Amino acid sequence: MNQDKTDTCPRCGASFHCGIAGPGPCACTEVKLDTRPLRTMMSLYPSCLCPDCLRAIAAGAPVQAPART
Repeated sequence: MNQDKTDTCPRCGASFHCGIAGPGPCACTEVKLDTRPLRTMMSLYPSCLCPDCLRAIAAGAPVQAPART
């Protein structure tokens, strides 16, 4: 995996770097999600979410982002 690759969050559209193959911990390993939102998230989104969305969901925000207008 290219560590310089920029990903797009499928929930909010923000650009971010998925660090799962990087030298440090990835945001997804640092955010604790309950089982239910995690399963919902995995069923809705085909790829990683940005750190801001992961933190928002962990804090109780809905897994599915409000529609963008």
